[in-house]
Amino acid sequence: MRPFHLLLVLPLTLPAQQVPEESFLGSLAPVIRSIQEERGFPMAYENRKGISVDEWRRRGRAEVQRCLSFSPKPVPLDVRVHSVVERDGYEVRKISFAGSGHYRVPAYLLVPKKPGQKLPAVVALHDHGGWFFHGKEKLVKLEDEHASLTAFREQYYGGRTYADELARRGFVVVVPDAFYWGERRLTYNQPPRELASRLARLDPASVEYVRAYNSWARERTTELNTWLSFSGTSWMGIVNHDDRRSVDVLASLPEVDPKRIGCLGLSGGGYRSTYLAGMEPRIRAAVITGWMTSLPTTLDISYSVHSALFDAFGVHQNLDHSDIGSLAAPDCALFVQNCARDRLFTRAGMESAAEKIRAVYADLKRPERYRSKFYDVPHQFNVAMQEEAFAWLEQWLAKH
Repeated sequence: MRPFHLLLVLPLTLPAQQVPEESFLGSLAPVIRSIQEERGFPMAYENRKGISVDEWRRRGRAEVQRCLSFSPKPVPLDVRVHSVVERDGYEVRKISFAGSGHYRVPAYLLVPKKPGQKLPAVVALHDHGGWFFHGKEKLVKLEDEHASLTAFREQYYGGRTYADELARRGFVVVVPDAFYWGERRLTYNQPPRELASRLARLDPASVEYVRAYNSWARERTTELNTWLSFSGTSWMGIVNHDDRRSVDVLASLPEVDPKRIGCLGLSGGGYRSTYLAGMEPRIRAAVITGWMTSLPTTLDISYSVHSALFDAFGVHQNLDHSDIGSLAAPDCALFVQNCARDRLFTRAGMESAAEKIRAVYADLKRPERYRSKFYDVPHQFNVAMQEEAFAWLEQWLAKH
């Protein structure tokens, strides 16, 4: 078992000559590939067989929603403000809102101090990262924040809390905790013996404590996906529903122009951004960073990846991940940022997905509303990438 564990802890960059070429799934990969190739993606844009673009989009969204398996009864938003911190030029409100009748969603709401103006707004989607102890805190600067966030942000965000930066630039920003992260993470009244043992001699304020918790939570994701399935729903279904409820929150605010709402996120946040842009017609500009690929190409990867991921299981019998993003075309201006040294995907998979979406926007005569770019970096959303993402949002969400 030792080589297996070594593969799991490899850094996100590795010289190609050190990586074995066989799929991590070995003898099973050709079988899985053959199953996928037999069907293809029949609901992709290029396979719409004469139906109108509006009908193609309607059917595509309906199929994604069916596979998300979460459509709770409507309830009032019931937005509550729990605290307010004043910053230079904006304020940070800690809020919660009713995601459904089953739970509330904690979030940060950053509001620029521009009284009387209708402002553009953004749903900022935190990453997955296998880092469940924190969610919304990854993107917002807090007083006396946990020491473990510093190194995490330095590695993946260039040390910047980009939600604050967007607020400084005049965006209203909502940053919700996704289901299983932050204040919604897995906790117990009576912790299991193994978890208690792992945490027993660790200071909750230490980096080691957070690492130990994240390891435990990551190991539970298989059971989480299974038990949600047993209950007739999915992890991604809850996540996407709550992200769309976050759009409801923004649209309800007197400070927000509801016709100028966007979204962005890194990694698992980019994955969420794909689904939010594809499923939510009120999203008029989106940035997907570090999570765009043609899914079958992941069979070519020789090490374990994507093992703790949320997904709309079953949707990929009809739609590739890029097809879900293309449902946003052409009304949502979409920017895909790929990391050229990202070990989560193959270069061919990233290129194929980006070009597939580009073809949809081009066929719809709106090529200017789509952009993709590779950055010569490992998996991250550094300051230079953020600047280009912000410029994209400013371009398409500015008043015209």
